[in-house]
Amino acid sequence: MKFKLDDSITNRNVEYAIKYLFDSDNISHQAIIIHQLNKLINNSDILLSLRKFIFKNSNKIKKYPNSLDTCGTGGDGLKTLNISTTVAILLSSVDIPIAKHGNRAASSLSGSSDIISELNISSEKDSKKIINKISNDKFVYLNAPFFYPNLSKVGEVRKKLGIKTIFNYMGPTLNPLGAKYQILGTVNKNSAEIMLKILSKIDNKNSTIFFSDDGLDEISIFAPTNFYFKRGKNITKKKISHTKYKKYLSSKLNFKDIKGGIPSYNASRLIELFQGKKDSYRDITIINSIYAMQTIKPIYKFDECFDILSNSLNTSVCERFGLSCQLEIIGPSFFNFGLDSNFQLY
Repeated sequence: MKFKLDDSITNRNVEYAIKYLFDSDNISHQAIIIHQLNKLINNSDILLSLRKFIFKNSNKIKKYPNSLDTCGTGGDGLKTLNISTTVAILLSSVDIPIAKHGNRAASSLSGSSDIISELNISSEKDSKKIINKISNDKFVYLNAPFFYPNLSKVGEVRKKLGIKTIFNYMGPTLNPLGAKYQILGTVNKNSAEIMLKILSKIDNKNSTIFFSDDGLDEISIFAPTNFYFKRGKNITKKKISHTKYKKYLSSKLNFKDIKGGIPSYNASRLIELFQGKKDSYRDITIINSIYAMQTIKPIYKFDECFDILSNSLNTSVCERFGLSCQLEIIGPSFFNFGLDSNFQLY
């Protein structure tokens, strides 16, 4: 079966349409197909077909399924600090195996890969080194473009479109190590339910998907957060008020504490956090880490997780990762570097 540009995409011809998309060097033709795919974004079979094609054409490595990823969809446009990356580093310090999967900045000024590079944490490519690091150090960083180079073929057209597309929902489902545990922040209900559809169809054991009423794609300490707790095949939906966390806060709530900037600033703030600074960045990191810890270790109670994680927020983490504690805090930069808040690298 061949796909023609004026064909409507269906479950029967979607594989041919996707192949046409990636094989074409005509941006206008690619745009037409992407627009069609976007209209089918609630069709889980279409989503899974695209994911299957991307996986098929990836740089494959040995799997480490008993691990957790904190990669979300991104795109909240609020230019916050690298909270999911900070959560990943903190969790690994309490011996939770983290397969952190990410990319360069899209809607923020500093993406996961940007801050990881700034902190001089290596991004591994060799399969043996990757397994060794996550087995021994409980943390490995996986830079998405290396593992999925074919996605660069649609990078230009997506940039020109300047809108969110079906590819925004692929990234969090493409962990190269096949992590079976996921904590996944999104921007709204529709995005959360799309992610839930995908994760319910793939080899995912437990996941916690959420979006907050204040627009954060994190578990917010400033406003209620909407959750989808997937535990095996069971799914529980719940809205949890931020007031639940009042007794766990170390300081007065201040949204400015989580405002991010360029990678060097965000890296400095992360190190400052592990040096003991108490502010809303510390508090939102711990709260998000608690839910992540309960995703992979459901037997732990909330208070237990809080005690374990808060006691681990110290300079020993800097020493473990070889982080310099002398980085200068230069202040956030809120200049627009030409990044389109709708553009995602997935």
